[in-house]
Amino acid sequence: MTDVSFEWTWKGEARHKSVRINVPGQAAADTPVVLLLHGANGDANVMSDPAVVPGFNVERVAEGTIRDHGWHPYPNVGWWSLGVDSFVPVEGWEPFLNGRDIPTLNYAQDGARGSLAESAAELRRLLEVLEEQRTGNLHPDFAEVADRRIMLMGHSRGGILARQVLVDLKATNAPVLRRISNCIELHAPNQGSNLGNVAAAVDGAVNALRAAIDALVIPPPVKNVALGCLARFLDWLHADLGAHGNYAVGSQVLHELAEAEPVPGVEYYTFGGTRPVLLNVRGWAFTPGSALPQWHEPPFHWRSAYQALLPIPPPLPLPVPELTDGVGDMFLAEAAARLPFSVHRHNHISHAECLWDNSLKIQVAAILNSAPLSDPLVVECVIPDASDPDRTLDGLSGPSPAGGMWRLTLAEALAVTDGGSPLFVRRPDDRLVPLQRVRRREGRRYLRTLPGADGPRLLDLERCL
Repeated sequence: MTDVSFEWTWKGEARHKSVRINVPGQAAADTPVVLLLHGANGDANVMSDPAVVPGFNVERVAEGTIRDHGWHPYPNVGWWSLGVDSFVPVEGWEPFLNGRDIPTLNYAQDGARGSLAESAAELRRLLEVLEEQRTGNLHPDFAEVADRRIMLMGHSRGGILARQVLVDLKATNAPVLRRISNCIELHAPNQGSNLGNVAAAVDGAVNALRAAIDALVIPPPVKNVALGCLARFLDWLHADLGAHGNYAVGSQVLHELAEAEPVPGVEYYTFGGTRPVLLNVRGWAFTPGSALPQWHEPPFHWRSAYQALLPIPPPLPLPVPELTDGVGDMFLAEAAARLPFSVHRHNHISHAECLWDNSLKIQVAAILNSAPLSDPLVVECVIPDASDPDRTLDGLSGPSPAGGMWRLTLAEALAVTDGGSPLFVRRPDDRLVPLQRVRRREGRRYLRTLPGADGPRLLDLERCL
């Protein structure tokens, strides 16, 4: 990891920008560098350590998940615990990509809270620096990445920034454009956000709710534990609404971009979300079996099941798709993330979760490996476990939209299905049969064809070459 810098100017003012370069030791010479672009009101932490910024890394628990509390001499009923979802460690995009031997460039944008012009000028200069080093050795600090292909990856406003700069480079026929192969957008408001159109109303509701939290007569440590995450989210939303006004449905910024796109030679990939939930007021309720004696000493085996009691947010009474479960991600409707010329996928995650969600990371890694996942994911061949080919599989593969085949390890396939993207096999009559997730008592997990669906067994499929 290396911190380097370059000089640029904005409206006659000289500026100095620090950039973090990370080229893993095992990175192949032909592996592209991914230029990471955070969203509005963010900094470099958004793409490297989202537990710091935006700091909404709360635990995601599936409804009905069971916790085992062991054997006890007496029964129990009711609740094991009540509270809000707890924080968990998460891995950001920068360390994830570096862990897969993919080089990255990461920096904090100037002008991230305002219009695109300032951030776009800064990014164009960074790309010019890379080209100047490649052709004239003018910026030797950037030598590690200057000769590599470039992929732009932006979250939220960062995706719009990537689109704007590509259009700008096309207009000037900039030489560096020939090295940019992909534009990957994570929950970017490409078709606009209704929250931008109703920013004033939303901001009024946000301020009222924030004031109500501040007015609660609760000891500060208790208030911070119970409501700290919600309060930070409301502060973030309040700061973000001004920027969202630039990306309202029908905004001039988005209209002008659409008129100039797509940029030839660039492949666009877009992702959207359908879970407008930051965290839950939740409880762990004892199962009925926790009150029944068994042939054991002690006789009572306690178990509790997770229940989401109140999703937070959206506490805002606005009938907009951004705040509708299965449609939006809190800031953006999933359909509004699409571009007519992009390869698109969606996941049941929120606007913040796309900064660390494992299923999404696997989908993006497939793009970076030039084999993006199809939608739907149809398995056509399998990779048997070399140590026990009759018992389990090491991987699954199927046709990729880019030609060739995508490939997932079993662990990656399970993570993708956990994220709400099912895998299928194809019946002889061409109908698709979903794969079923199975968890054995000892904890082993695997995938199988849904029983009774007349689909081919995974082990009956061809072996991948």
